[in-house]
Amino acid sequence: MNRRAAGFTLIELLVAITLASLVALLGALVLRTAIDFHERATRHIREREDLRAADRLLLHEWSGRRAQGVLASANEIEFQTDRLAGPYAAGEAGEVRVRYLCSRSDDGEVALERLLLARAEAQPGGARDSRSERVSAKNETWRVLHSEILVPQLLACRFAYLEPREERDARIAQWRAEIAEAEPPPRLLRLTLVTARGETAPLVYGTEG
Repeated sequence: MNRRAAGFTLIELLVAITLASLVALLGALVLRTAIDFHERATRHIREREDLRAADRLLLHEWSGRRAQGVLASANEIEFQTDRLAGPYAAGEAGEVRVRYLCSRSDDGEVALERLLLARAEAQPGGARDSRSERVSAKNETWRVLHSEILVPQLLACRFAYLEPREERDARIAQWRAEIAEAEPPPRLLRLTLVTARGETAPLVYGTEG
């Protein structure tokens, strides 16, 4: 009986199985790399789209903000605007405040959030829900009409405000972390966002849109 009729030897079978396993492993690694690249690219595109949409929205609403009643800190800015976007834009711009908030979840994840607030009617017995209401410096209570996450999964988020001040007979401008409600609105508003890919270029908004 010749070798062809006898079939494969055990060593040949082991070699063939080993080679097939190596080819399958290499194919799996290539596929996993391709999937990871696609996921990263998709996440990067979605992140840039979120940043651009938030930039356009804040620019639009800030350009129509009213001169009085601006509340500003390093973590949030709240104001009334005549250019309110969204479902409450028609007929309610004067009764609704908008708040941009750098929120932090329990697991430490930071996000840029947008809330629409309306004056809350007095509840029987004076009851208030602290989760959906806040009291302004003028002791006005506002309830949350709408909330949305504009930019999720941030590492850091902060606001700053450019205001002139007098120093030794000179007028200089300085970035501040807070503006009181009684003070004039800031000339410039700066928003800095830090993503997993690093810090983005600061978004700066002027008094005029």
